[in-house]
Amino acid sequence: MTTRLVVGAISAEANRVATHLMNSLLRDMRPMSGAVSAWPLRPSAEASKTSLLGYTRMLSSAAEQSGRTHLGLEMADAGQAPPYTIFGGLFLYAPTIGDALQSLARYFPVGQTGTRVELVHGQGTSQLIYDIHDQAVGDRLQDAAYTLGKVCRSLRRTVGESWMLEHVTLAAPAPRQQAPYRAFFQAPVVFGAQNTSMCFASRLLAQPIPTADAGRYGEFCAHLESLMPKCNGHDLLGDALRAWMAHAVRRGQATLEHAATDFGVTPRTMQRRLKEQGISFQPLLAQVRMETAQHMLTESRLPVTDIAEQLGFSETSAFTRAFRGYTRQSPRAFRQAALAI
Repeated sequence: MTTRLVVGAISAEANRVATHLMNSLLRDMRPMSGAVSAWPLRPSAEASKTSLLGYTRMLSSAAEQSGRTHLGLEMADAGQAPPYTIFGGLFLYAPTIGDALQSLARYFPVGQTGTRVELVHGQGTSQLIYDIHDQAVGDRLQDAAYTLGKVCRSLRRTVGESWMLEHVTLAAPAPRQQAPYRAFFQAPVVFGAQNTSMCFASRLLAQPIPTADAGRYGEFCAHLESLMPKCNGHDLLGDALRAWMAHAVRRGQATLEHAATDFGVTPRTMQRRLKEQGISFQPLLAQVRMETAQHMLTESRLPVTDIAEQLGFSETSAFTRAFRGYTRQSPRAFRQAALAI
């Protein structure tokens, strides 16, 4: 197996903006019976970054548990990007659409690493490609829809509604409801593609931006250049592994071997990288399993026996012992205390 370990990061600002939009959409949502709210509605303010894996799973979990199967599109359509953000500033100050898209590809790592954004051309058609390098990121639909949706909305705001895409490709399985995607992009949408991309006529690139300001554009690009990440985000491996474990325990795949496969490395490489950061796999897994159990006990009505089974315990009694050792309470006592607050 080729040694590969890419742990992408979402900047604090990008995480804050996205989570604020998601919260506004989910604010009036009533909890579904028996459902587990598996996304953090208030990201840690102390952390300057969060892992790309944790971020994408936050979006997909929110979509799944809320029943909003096209949440990414709704988020892209909500609110307007402030001028100090990449999507706001570039499409406001750049001389042309081509300049804005080229700069977007160049400076995308300021808000998100572990991804590739590239503008390619051929035979009168241009393609903006968005690709996640992290092999551990499985469900990419909501993140892909959100990212391409933001680009599409920025272009329409700048160019006008008369501009049309030729087609959109998404490197994700087709959802049950595909019509909202076609309606949003106003173009054919191909799911299960090799790349996530949007294709359009190359003549769009030469179109001037009405609000262009060469001075501000230069200053803004210089500011983005100063913010370009100087490291590859390996310090986020622990955060990414936590996000992976929270889902893997419910699939019965929370082993070092499965983690190594999903992160694209050998088990030995995974162990070495964890050791470099002072992380031990099994203690971290035990902690994540108990934290997940606490969340399931407080945010769902699932019986304790079902929770124990979902978390990979062969017997409910074994789960109860482990939980009592972690919280000094039985699962039922913990749930009763939480509900009484």
